[in-house]
Amino acid sequence: MGPTLGELGERGFIAELRRAVPHGNLMGDDSAVIPPLACPVVTTDSFFEGRHFHRWWAPPEVLGRRLLEATVSDLAAMGAEPAWLLAAVSLEPSMELDWLLAFYRGLASRRGTVIAGGETVRGPGFGLTLTAIGEGTEPGTLLRRSALRPGDRLWTGGPVGRSLDAPKYLEECGGLTGKDLDPVRDAVTAERLEQLRAFLTPSAQVELGQRLREEGVECAIDISDGLFSEARHLGEESGLDVVLKIDGSVFLPSVRERPLEAAAAGEDFLLLFGADEGRDFRDMGCLPVGRAEEGGTGMLTVILNGTEVPVRTIGYDHMEVD
Repeated sequence: MGPTLGELGERGFIAELRRAVPHGNLMGDDSAVIPPLACPVVTTDSFFEGRHFHRWWAPPEVLGRRLLEATVSDLAAMGAEPAWLLAAVSLEPSMELDWLLAFYRGLASRRGTVIAGGETVRGPGFGLTLTAIGEGTEPGTLLRRSALRPGDRLWTGGPVGRSLDAPKYLEECGGLTGKDLDPVRDAVTAERLEQLRAFLTPSAQVELGQRLREEGVECAIDISDGLFSEARHLGEESGLDVVLKIDGSVFLPSVRERPLEAAAAGEDFLLLFGADEGRDFRDMGCLPVGRAEEGGTGMLTVILNGTEVPVRTIGYDHMEVD
């Protein structure tokens, strides 16, 4: 076992971090100095152990990468290029240096995205706030939630449902470990293991967002709170109603028997976007899921396997009482 933070102290930890993280030399001053951007696009996400993740879920580098991609997904939804990351971290003195350095390597693992600085403080638990800064280039072509138009067809960047009961299944199998992310205990099916690996290793659809901009698409959002919730957000921001037409093809195989729950589960970190009805994005790996209609109320209608169904749970709510 290596030293703990309590044994190293704050300055010792920062010195180790600067040696371990690419471009760690940027962390030496009171503030980060970054080159000018033509159109800065900025997003912030917070994550707390016990609420948003557990250390035993996966190796530290995988967890760091997961939280990075979750944050960068907001930039992808605007069609921006990630460039800089600030990480404000609450740490416990008992945490091991080797674990934390591997976690930071995950935070620094996206090519072209540099950790420019942040903050380290002692706290009652492990948590972090990530601020990602991207280059938007031309403000007028950024993807917006409010740009959906009547008749637009809705698409997702791939199948959804990866977070449905994922924490429960991770607990049953003891988490995933090793380079191949194998279960600690053989307690999950092959389909469920595929889901858990997808849950732990999302990849923000940055390239898709930029390609959509090039193709003249104007409207997108990232699916972090659930397909239903994000579709309704698009409708509300654009002053339109949304009709989702879904079937098993929209979901990962392990959740196809629970489609309404899977569509409300969230944390897919895929893009949901709208485009002219005549456009087809299947060659990009995207799936058609519905359309936008005149209405003005942001009403969401769900048609499952050809039949309209009531929806009781829309998506994840950060303030919902457990």
